[in-house]
Amino acid sequence: MNVIIIAGKIVFALIWLGLFAILGGATGELSSQSVGLLSVLLAVLVIMHLLLLGVFVATMKQHLPWKKGDSWQILAFGIFAWLSILQRPKQDQG
Repeated sequence: MNVIIIAGKIVFALIWLGLFAILGGATGELSSQSVGLLSVLLAVLVIMHLLLLGVFVATMKQHLPWKKGDSWQILAFGIFAWLSILQRPKQDQG
């Protein structure tokens, strides 16, 4: 399972880097339609990950130890960060 989570995080990191590189002009000039399409895809990715973060926080925050960077992990890596948080060893809350 750890291999799947790491592979998923790598794939999402490449997707983010690719979208930002293309929008930043690293691949040359793009038509306005291409920039618009990539902007919409980036917006959909962010919205979906924000929805996932909202669901995770609403259902699991009370049951799992919540660390400072968990919100950013879920925003960046989506379900793969969620799975890694679920696999985290539980700490005694004593």
